[in-house]
Amino acid sequence: MASLTPVLAYERIHADAAGESHFGPVAIETVPRQFAPPAPAFNVSAFGQASRYGFLLLPCGWRGELRPSPIRMWIVLLSSEMELEASDGQRRSLGAGSALLLEDVTGKGHLSRVTGNAAASMLVVEV
Repeated sequence: MASLTPVLAYERIHADAAGESHFGPVAIETVPRQFAPPAPAFNVSAFGQASRYGFLLLPCGWRGELRPSPIRMWIVLLSSEMELEASDGQRRSLGAGSALLLEDVTGKGHLSRVTGNAAASMLVVEV
């Protein structure tokens, strides 16, 4: 098996005790495992709980207001490009395939906008 990085690195948006939202790292450990025999082993993380999922389609040019996340969720951008801004002013650009954990369910929240030239589709998984 080819050597793989055993840790997946993502980001999250979370609120501090004062309600300010910030970006921060998320590290997901993986270990080699026979996940789908007879296929060769590959790295797999522990599985977490997820209660439901859905898909969102945001029109080109869409811009949201500053708000906390309605639920704790992973978002996975499937198409187009978006920018998210934490209430502390930090910004991150997301392209297709990007994942972000939204944990700022209290506090000031974040802004999001579609920056690509097409509608943005995303998968949302409530955790």
